[in-house]
Amino acid sequence: MAPKAALVVLAAALVAGFLLVRSERREAHNAEVLETACGGVLPRATVRGLLPGDETWELDDDLDLTGPSGRGPRTLLRCSVEWNEYWGDASGSLEVAAVPVLDVAPPGVRLRDVLSARAAKEPRWATAYRRATTNITADCPAGLPGYPRPVTRFRVHASLHGDGSEAAGAPEKLRGAVAAVANHVRYRGGCGGTAVKPSDVQLWPADAEADPEDSDEVPPACRWFRPELVDGWKPAPDGPAPRGVTGDDVDACSLRVPRAKPANRLDHFAEVSSVSWQGPLLPDARTAYGAELAALSRAPEPESGEKPYTLAVWAESSCSGARTLSRVTVGTAAAVLAADRADRILAAYLAASDCRAVKVLGKVWK
Repeated sequence: MAPKAALVVLAAALVAGFLLVRSERREAHNAEVLETACGGVLPRATVRGLLPGDETWELDDDLDLTGPSGRGPRTLLRCSVEWNEYWGDASGSLEVAAVPVLDVAPPGVRLRDVLSARAAKEPRWATAYRRATTNITADCPAGLPGYPRPVTRFRVHASLHGDGSEAAGAPEKLRGAVAAVANHVRYRGGCGGTAVKPSDVQLWPADAEADPEDSDEVPPACRWFRPELVDGWKPAPDGPAPRGVTGDDVDACSLRVPRAKPANRLDHFAEVSSVSWQGPLLPDARTAYGAELAALSRAPEPESGEKPYTLAVWAESSCSGARTLSRVTVGTAAAVLAADRADRILAAYLAASDCRAVKVLGKVWK
């Protein structure tokens, strides 16, 4: 072989060897990144399918505060795996985070106080899931440790940015990563309850969880109501939206619907509200509504006339195994309608909440 040709072969062999060594080092480095990221709980095979195998991955912003870690953190876990093309400007990242759902404490237990907590502004870290590719709100029945008030829910969300983010199947693969992180948080936090499956994880935008404050969705606390209960129409899109709050020991709803067949010239709308208290809020609710509870079934029915009427109905029951006090109101300009439908509305509300052993305490006109 000529010296020149031998040099070419040698150079080619050196380049091939260099590339092989570089590839092996990159693979070893990338494997170490996956073993470390997010507490090492990311499903490796799934995540490898999301990231470019010919690029070097770097772990950024890695934090795992799950489990008993003293004061409850605002971020339970987060990690970001990033990459940059060696010969170009293209880059990307996989971002995963888990945060507690910290319900805002209402200023009181009355309906208006509970609903006012809904308007409290959430910090950006608590609403990042709305902009993520996938997310889930998971239950933690035993409560996450370290918080002054019970924290029985947390959110996990993940997003893929850059090359590969639009690849077919990428969101489905992200579901597996989100489910793995959610179960890690559940296990480390001693949550109990049911394990999270990839199919439980929501995709954006098709079925992403929308906050009732930012969408036309009916709040969960109001989904029991049907307009036909008060001979009403479905509220117009430009009308007042239902307001609802669902908390650990209280849920509340207030809505207004147009009447399909008004009984008089003032009977254009019906207003319905519902609120239930459990656990430590029961004594406070009885105190706040003491005068109303004392007047149950004692206040006389109003005389018929064209003016607003509100009828409140109270009941005790067992909802999801917990002792519960509930109040439903019906407000119309037709007293007959309120008197005729109040029991039916209360029954629909309690049935939707899986309440049993119902004892109606009485009614009072407001």
